[in-house]
Amino acid sequence: MVLIEYDPDHVDEFIAMADAIEEAFPGVAVEGNLEGDGRPGSFEITTEDGIHIYSKLQAKVHPDSETVVTRLMNRTKLDNPTKMEDMCG
Repeated sequence: MVLIEYDPDHVDEFIAMADAIEEAFPGVAVEGNLEGDGRPGSFEITTEDGIHIYSKLQAKVHPDSETVVTRLMNRTKLDNPTKMEDMCG
């Protein structure tokens, strides 16, 4: 599962990103704003086990789907990831 916290003003971007991830990874569910509305300006992408894939709050720019899909593909290649590993760049 991939979790995305997003600013409610960016629901269209969330839908587009979820579609891109689910197309690249059939069978992977993408969930958004599990704990209520996301923080203003947020678009935080995390794997189910807590690995940060992208942080708009940190990067200050909205992610493109190609970058996120590439990071997720790289994430699946890691042998023994830990929560300390952070793929945000």
